[in-house]
Amino acid sequence: MPQQAKNRKWRLYRRLAYLLALATLVPFLLFTVGLVQDQWRSARQALWLNLDANARFSAGVIEDELAAQTAALVMLADQVEPTSPRAGEALSRLLDAYPALLRARAIDAEGRVRVARDSRRRPLAQRVPEVAGMAWFDRLRDQVRPEVSGVQRQLDYGDEAVVTLAVPVVRDGRFVGALEAAIPAASLARRPADSLRQRGLWLLLLDQHQRVIHAEHELAWQVMDDTGRVGLMLAAVAAPVDRPVQVRRDTGLLRTGAAAYVGAVRLQNGWVLAVVAPEDALLGPLLPKLWLLGAALAVTVMGMLLAIWRQRRILGDGIGYLLATLRGYALGGHMESISPGRLPEELQPLAEGISELGTRMNAAFAELRQALEEREAVIAARTDSLRRAVAELDRLSRTDALTGSLNYRGFTEAGQRLWQESQASGKPLSVLALDIDYFKRYNDLYGHAAGDGALRRFAGAVRSALLHADDVLARPGGEEFTVFLPATSHAQAMRVAERVRKRVHEADIIHAGSPKGRLTVSVGVATRAPSDMELEDLLKRADAALYRAKDAGRDAVSD
Repeated sequence: MPQQAKNRKWRLYRRLAYLLALATLVPFLLFTVGLVQDQWRSARQALWLNLDANARFSAGVIEDELAAQTAALVMLADQVEPTSPRAGEALSRLLDAYPALLRARAIDAEGRVRVARDSRRRPLAQRVPEVAGMAWFDRLRDQVRPEVSGVQRQLDYGDEAVVTLAVPVVRDGRFVGALEAAIPAASLARRPADSLRQRGLWLLLLDQHQRVIHAEHELAWQVMDDTGRVGLMLAAVAAPVDRPVQVRRDTGLLRTGAAAYVGAVRLQNGWVLAVVAPEDALLGPLLPKLWLLGAALAVTVMGMLLAIWRQRRILGDGIGYLLATLRGYALGGHMESISPGRLPEELQPLAEGISELGTRMNAAFAELRQALEEREAVIAARTDSLRRAVAELDRLSRTDALTGSLNYRGFTEAGQRLWQESQASGKPLSVLALDIDYFKRYNDLYGHAAGDGALRRFAGAVRSALLHADDVLARPGGEEFTVFLPATSHAQAMRVAERVRKRVHEADIIHAGSPKGRLTVSVGVATRAPSDMELEDLLKRADAALYRAKDAGRDAVSD
């Protein structure tokens, strides 16, 4: 029966939490979702209108500037002919009146450049003495109307990107030449671009061939770049200046690859002007409202949790205190005394019985703890001794008893460890493959006991030639030895190998069966290369180098 009552109490508690959550959070979340959707639509509509207005306005500014400069060229074409002696003076006045123009040229009917003037007073290289046969000149002569080019590099000097304006010179209905002026691409869209940047928007201006005339730093292109897929998309959706702009979302506009919104307008000369807004521009106005709603939600949840916690405390405070006392004994082995003042009168007899039980259990636990501590001390001493013995056995299992160098097992483990460290750090790893020359003859002449002594003296000579504490000497078997040289370049390894050869020679181990009368060694050197896929590749190259040293007459070093 008590267990059933307890289960009923907890079911009531959970039911209260569920009902409170439904009554509080569900209406709030529904209201929040509706408000966010409404604010999203409003912010989206505002951004669409902003892109539309700024795209049209910027297009109008650029078209007005081009129209004004074209009109000035047309007026000048009505006043002076390209072959006139006054043509140079007229072009200089034009450049003074329109500082945005970079260069002006007068071209006769045959396409020869008769006069050229530069607004920066720089000398012209005259690399293009005539323009006959160029597509723009042919169109100008045939159609007899102003021509606006796409973006191109300045041919007369430097590599500055420009846009050119050209107008025909006509006298009595006859084409007698043309006037041409170049506008730097950097200055053509500067004013609208600066205005848009202050509003958090970015300008992209493309010519008739989708090449970039102007692009803000945040966009994915620079001047003269071909915009490819994005340029074709913008050209397809670009609206005339007098029609609403279609706003698109695309991930190929920004240098970072993030998504952005763009609206495009087609100018009368075929250019496309696009205004780009980062996706943050749509989320920015919503963030303060989202923060406010989040704060309200947090306060609501905290209030609900506080009410649930208070109800839970009222329902379970008395029983919870007794359970905590018993749980403390189960976890820590010691039962604290119970304060009757924290319990209702009905639970005090139970508390007294638990306190009496706790006194007896605390005494028994103290005796048990003392016995356990003594036993743990003995176990710890034995464990430490066993650990040292195991460590010594492990060391001996990796060591060659005769020479004190690593045996085959130690050689394999050390080689793999140094190989992995070299790959991870990028530092070089070099290997010396050593083979004692004519050692079989030595054993035949002096016996295996003397051979063992010679191996010990040989290993000592090799160790004396090594420089670093982490250099590893191993004896995989017989008279073959291997030296691992971590963090050692190939040139350093060659020097170590030569020092090993000399130290063995200087050890003066008499060997009547050797042509040199003493024990010598052949050394093969290899250093980890990018083509080495595993340690075995490096060891094979060291062995191959060792064979070359033996073929060279032994007592030699080879790589």
